[in-house]
Amino acid sequence: MADPVFCSDKKAVIRIIASFLAGILAIPLCIGLYYNCPLHTTVGLVGSILIFQPVAAAIGIALGIPAVPTLLIMLSTGTGVIYLFFGICDLFANRSEWLRNHLDAVNAIAKRSALFAKYGIFTFIPFIWVPGVGLYGCVLLAWLFGWRDLRGVSIILAGWMLASLLVVGATIGVLGAIS
Repeated sequence: MADPVFCSDKKAVIRIIASFLAGILAIPLCIGLYYNCPLHTTVGLVGSILIFQPVAAAIGIALGIPAVPTLLIMLSTGTGVIYLFFGICDLFANRSEWLRNHLDAVNAIAKRSALFAKYGIFTFIPFIWVPGVGLYGCVLLAWLFGWRDLRGVSIILAGWMLASLLVVGATIGVLGAIS
């Protein structure tokens, strides 16, 4: 008979892989194909997003991808990263007593934090810009604080898209001024 923990972990790993393949690969490639963007530029934008986060929107524009598909690819990749990280964190938290103990300690610190007490999850909107924190850090913090519901994901995505939109606007403005 199969171990129930192993079966649930196997399902979790499949969900994590599906999140990665859909949000970070399949949907961005479909968007690129729909807007007649060359495959290598779409893949280049996705890779740039994973490295440079919202600043990668400027790379998408510089690669010749129009603003709308750039923003749609940013949205898809951001959503994929959120669900990918939530899945990975859930998987490891279920397996590690050490991690669960540290999560309890972080949760106690968060309850004492004046910033989080006053603004809660809305503090993530400006943190999307912080180097070293960005989308990855905001997702991990949201997971640690238990903000994994639709509201939490929506606020993180709102900050992500606001940052991406500002970068696209600034890039188009700079390129317009140059030419």
